[in-house]
Amino acid sequence: MKRYKEIDILKGLAVILMIIYHLFYFPNMYGFKEIEYNTIPLKCIARIAQVIFITCVGINLVFSFYNSKEKNESKKKYYQKNIYRVIKLCFYALFMTFFTFFVFGDAFVRFGILHLIALSSLLLFPFIDNLNIIRMILSLIIILYILIKSNPKLFTTLIPSNIAPIFGFYFTYPSIDHFPLIPWLSLICFGILIGHKIYKNRITISDDLKKTKTSKFLQKTGEYSLEIYMIHWLVIYLIFCHIYPKYFRVVPNLEYLSSNININQTTNINKII
Repeated sequence: MKRYKEIDILKGLAVILMIIYHLFYFPNMYGFKEIEYNTIPLKCIARIAQVIFITCVGINLVFSFYNSKEKNESKKKYYQKNIYRVIKLCFYALFMTFFTFFVFGDAFVRFGILHLIALSSLLLFPFIDNLNIIRMILSLIIILYILIKSNPKLFTTLIPSNIAPIFGFYFTYPSIDHFPLIPWLSLICFGILIGHKIYKNRITISDDLKKTKTSKFLQKTGEYSLEIYMIHWLVIYLIFCHIYPKYFRVVPNLEYLSSNININQTTNINKII
């Protein structure tokens, strides 16, 4: 697929910000409480990285669609390529699930950012060229998110507990990394709308800016953002296992997890570990 340097630069920036945050976040989850991570600057870094990374998913879906059109590919081939990408993402997501289960036990990643991207891509790529449907989905997510925030117990009797966390209606378990469809799917929809604007208006940054060493580094990082995201979890884990003779603790920081996720009242957090 044709590379768009501007998007790769953004993704590269997001990955670097994410790594910076995780250098502080993961040690604390491993039980190394002396490393402070729950600060406003680090939270801002994490949120910026998440917003950029997830929004770029929608933009890339648009670019993939137009790239296929420029090559005069059949709809069947376009679908096959996108399904292949989804399968690849599913493989990475499963690896992340197994790895975090090994490290964090029952607080492992059940539906993290890779799970979100895989499912969202599968749901949205058939409608990439239909902006009315994308706008409808975006509006629906915003409405549901407002309802969830204003009345958290509204959906507890309507939505089964085994699928509610995936959609974001309510949560029944703590997890070190959780990205439900509501509200995060809205960012991907927003990225799709932006992607069409960028492509049709040929919005770009100056060639001089793209040729700087920083831009080239970010671009190359963005090209392999998925692989870097996968590897950096393992690398950080091994680094801190080497630094600390006590190695890791399987029990994560549940105090932080339970305070940042609205756990269903019927769940006994103490029984999770």
